[in-house]
Amino acid sequence: MIAIPYLTALTTYFSYGLLFAFGQIRDFFLKLIDCCGGSNNFQGYAPICLGLEDFYIRRLYLRIQDCFGRPIASAPDAWFDVVERYSNDYNKTLKRTSNISRCLNLGSYNYLGFAAADEYCTPHAIESLKRFSPSTCSSRVDGGTTVLHNELEECVARFVGKPASIVFGMGYVTNSAILPVLIGKGGLIISDSLNHNSIVNGARGSGATIRVFQHNTPSHLEEVLREQIAEGQPRTHRPWKKIMVIVEGIYSMEGELCKLPEIIAICKKYKAYTYLDEAHSIGAVGKTGRGVCELLGVDTADVDIMMGTFTKSFGSCGGYIAGSKELIQYVKYTCPAHLYATSISPPAAQQIISAIKVILGEDGSNRGRDCTSSFLLAF
Repeated sequence: MIAIPYLTALTTYFSYGLLFAFGQIRDFFLKLIDCCGGSNNFQGYAPICLGLEDFYIRRLYLRIQDCFGRPIASAPDAWFDVVERYSNDYNKTLKRTSNISRCLNLGSYNYLGFAAADEYCTPHAIESLKRFSPSTCSSRVDGGTTVLHNELEECVARFVGKPASIVFGMGYVTNSAILPVLIGKGGLIISDSLNHNSIVNGARGSGATIRVFQHNTPSHLEEVLREQIAEGQPRTHRPWKKIMVIVEGIYSMEGELCKLPEIIAICKKYKAYTYLDEAHSIGAVGKTGRGVCELLGVDTADVDIMMGTFTKSFGSCGGYIAGSKELIQYVKYTCPAHLYATSISPPAAQQIISAIKVILGEDGSNRGRDCTSSFLLAF
């Protein structure tokens, strides 16, 4: 971990405190003016935007919002075109101009460069667009499953080393929609303290009891597991119906690899299922891009549920769940994201298939090996 200098931390906290204090004073006088003027058209209504988040957006974030959400006018390659904006009302609204700035891209997930024009992937994606159209306009259980979707699921399962897989049109939903299907009331989720928000929301939506262990600390995970197994369910103290440990392969905000071998050993010891989120590791790490299991020498058979997304290493969209054939069949019958959401776009599916072929060298080149090697060196 990088140690922040004391003076830097102190001045940063002081600046936030100062902005917070001035924001509260401004809000106080604004309420006073509204009460005296009687100009509120929603008298008696509860505020629709309320709480610290609303205050932060209005009084702190708006001051610097031009640093974020910058529209681009090109593919998210290593260098891209950023549209310049201006504001006449102190950043409350931002208006686009016709001016373009050429900038170095440090804010994209395009790890291996497939999101830009590619000599192998792009022609195949264009051909699939001509054949299948941009969207199926249907869920997977109706008319939303094409031959590309079936090929993609077979390709992903083979790539990650699992018997079967299922794909979804959005990476975030892959976690938030699948966890309530896999575990519910009477179950126990033990989650790393720095897991992604999609995991947090999925765990909350499941109705299961949630416990957190210290980030990437197997010893504390074992301590939490032992304690929870001994205590059982709240109030009744009955044994847990199911225990699931959720970790990430690479933690995106920290750039830190999961201590997967140790965590799997503990899960086996206490008969807990392992759920591995490889959103930031699949395709990018490992000798052939197969993720942290390959990198750390872990047998994929020891990981019960493998999750990943296609937005980072594959230059596309969506996510996948890989596991046993029985698990994937169950998910296909019960997961709302599969039953009701529009299936992944056919050109996006073809992009993923083509990117996997490049990574594995099935396009007849060494570009995939070179890409993963370069990423590992940078990592």
